[in-house]
Amino acid sequence: MMDPEEMIEVTEQEFQDRFEEYMDRIESHGEYFLIRREDGTAVVAAPITEELEPLLDIMPNVLYDNQVPGDPSY
Repeated sequence: MMDPEEMIEVTEQEFQDRFEEYMDRIESHGEYFLIRREDGTAVVAAPITEELEPLLDIMPNVLYDNQVPGDPSY
């Protein structure tokens, strides 16, 4: 399992273009990715761990549309 401090930064476009590959790396290898958007903001794509799972239960359900056709909107 990868240490979150060794997070790999990719552009949002690269993550979208290779979505299945990145999701496999996250789910199968425990890798973390910092996804940098064009406006300079970033989001993290990370495996669900025992530490993160409780946070998912308390997060509000926020609708988000990234303006990219198809699923998923992340």
